[in-house]
Amino acid sequence: MIKSVLFLLAFFGILQGSAQNLEDLLTEEEKAGTEAIDNVFMGTRLVNAQSANPVEKGTLILLIQHRFGDISGGAYEFFGLDQAEMRLGFEYGVAKGLALGIGRSTFQKTYDAFVKAGIAKQSSSFPFATTFTASGYITTMKNYFMEPHDGFSDKMASYLELEIVRNFKGISVQISPAYMFTGFVPEAGESRSFPVVTGALSLAVSKRVNINMEYTHHFSDMLPGNNRPLSIGADIDTGGHLFQLVLSNTQGMTEQGIYKRSTGDWTTGNIFFGFNLIRNFYLKQP
Repeated sequence: MIKSVLFLLAFFGILQGSAQNLEDLLTEEEKAGTEAIDNVFMGTRLVNAQSANPVEKGTLILLIQHRFGDISGGAYEFFGLDQAEMRLGFEYGVAKGLALGIGRSTFQKTYDAFVKAGIAKQSSSFPFATTFTASGYITTMKNYFMEPHDGFSDKMASYLELEIVRNFKGISVQISPAYMFTGFVPEAGESRSFPVVTGALSLAVSKRVNINMEYTHHFSDMLPGNNRPLSIGADIDTGGHLFQLVLSNTQGMTEQGIYKRSTGDWTTGNIFFGFNLIRNFYLKQP
């Protein structure tokens, strides 16, 4: 455990030292190239997945996510509200194009952390905006991992993703190739590693409303009964908050949870409703 803490401290120390270099690089690109073209994504999330938007420098985001149970339970289950789960997260823009995030989910008492770095912006001289996200998760629920699979590494999961987005005058399309390492999965009796591809579309209906859709295809039958995640959502900018409504066949709110919880089925009406509530706090001038 001590080695893990020392490793994280060293990692974030190196990250902080390189943040200024990344910021200088992006600034030089803006000066040398033409004006950057922004995508239409309103937040750092598409529906469930990461968008290509890092948090702006000096901005702290409070992210409250709720996912209710299967709406097909009807009034008896209050359309899923009896099985509500949540995640509380914070994201901070360390430098221009570089953000850090942490969170805690009620699902299996999971903690998560990630770093998101901007690589390039779309402009007349470059067709895509790209970012890279590296995430890690640890499950802390007691009596979930049994010996001999209850070590620190068994409880850890990780996810690497490249977000590639193209904006077409009010419509943004994102393709995100990724790789998932699950750690030990008791239900499967083993750990899994597999590639993933997420495709997403965002349509700006007005200045304050977006309609979003995303589909994730993972190349693994990770758990029996799990389907590939298909989600739709709506972004509503209220001025003080960003409110995201979600309908999905997965109840998960992080990549690790998404692939373990894709038990819903759109064809039978077994889907989950939820929302993301996002509040920005501007701690420093951009």
